[in-house]
Amino acid sequence: MSKKPKQTSFGARVFRILAGYEIAVVCLSLLFVLTFFGTIEQPWKGLWTTIRKYFDYESFFVLPTRADGKAIFFPLPGAYWVIVVLSVNMFLGGILRARKGWRKAGVLLSHFAILFMLVAGAVSSLYKEEGQMRVVQGERSDYAQKLFKHDIEVFRYDENGDREPPAIIRSSYLKALGEGDKLDATFEKFDFKLRVEKYLPYSNLALDSQGSPAPEGAKVVDGFYLAEVDKNVMQEERNVPGCYVTIRDKGDKVLRELVLWGSNPNPVSFTHNGARYGVMYWMEIWKMPFLVELHKTFGEYHPNTGTGPDNPGIPRWFQSNITKVAGDEREDFRIVMNEPARHEGYTLYQSGFTGPRPGETPSSTFAVVRNPADKWPEYALYASAVGLTFHFLFMLFRYAWGTRPKPARATPEPAT
Repeated sequence: MSKKPKQTSFGARVFRILAGYEIAVVCLSLLFVLTFFGTIEQPWKGLWTTIRKYFDYESFFVLPTRADGKAIFFPLPGAYWVIVVLSVNMFLGGILRARKGWRKAGVLLSHFAILFMLVAGAVSSLYKEEGQMRVVQGERSDYAQKLFKHDIEVFRYDENGDREPPAIIRSSYLKALGEGDKLDATFEKFDFKLRVEKYLPYSNLALDSQGSPAPEGAKVVDGFYLAEVDKNVMQEERNVPGCYVTIRDKGDKVLRELVLWGSNPNPVSFTHNGARYGVMYWMEIWKMPFLVELHKTFGEYHPNTGTGPDNPGIPRWFQSNITKVAGDEREDFRIVMNEPARHEGYTLYQSGFTGPRPGETPSSTFAVVRNPADKWPEYALYASAVGLTFHFLFMLFRYAWGTRPKPARATPEPAT
């Protein structure tokens, strides 16, 4: 009697599917398609917006569209979650299920390096922080400002007119406000409270005048009001939020009404019980563990792209000569567009500069990035190169030293 075939358990069948080549092929094909449509969409919607749309962890599904918003393909899964599935597949099939032994060490190392690179992308997406630092030539700075995070700071002025440590309303609370929502904030150090309302994520500060009156229904404070504008998809940093603030005492009496806009660098002040206070809506301050001294900044502009001394055009290249000061250590750097400076997980990129103008001192703007996985892809490439080199050399030596299979001898025919 023939033996019955051995039944495969349900768990084994699931493991076989998750670790199979089929999922790897599908994931790699989806990543190719997503990258293709993201590249097509980038000139229409901008780099930052396209990356957020296709590769952010909040994007479960993506609908590729044209510049006018019309779909050009059916919905696809977000690239972040495709990479998550590919990582699980790589771990189960490329490491757990793969044959072990020193002969397969190179292949295993290469698989591990690819998996490590995928994990690096996920860590970077979740924990990377970005900001910008502007330094005037001949001066120094030890802080940056976080992009896309605007906080409300409330502070008191001392007798000398200097600011005391502020109380802060973080941007996460403000961004959570929907249309018509209000946020009431109280502070231990102050005997008044704030109410934030009419939050606009994309706004412009406008002047109510006879030539350009405020639209009907707009709230005007001290001759100014917030005008809602369309989102700038090409330059995300140009999107500026705004809100209205009402200050009340403990008896709920209105002390002051303010209109706050994210690009106004000057605080709005008021007086209460003989003390002077200030309220400011500005990008979150990001303290750096080092100082940046800017000695010289210079560059060139593309010809015929400017309109005059105030607008010289589009920069072709720019460079900054700086000194990084961390405690007693001083280190000189030359930062060019593709040559950043690094310090203990922080990376400074040259993102812009202001050349000599009448009445102004040249300055440089640095993009500051703190990414715990900044060097991980580089390490993964090195490990993959070592693994593949070991595997190819092993196969070469095996072939050259006679371990390849020998051809079978012909069997002589029996004599008649």
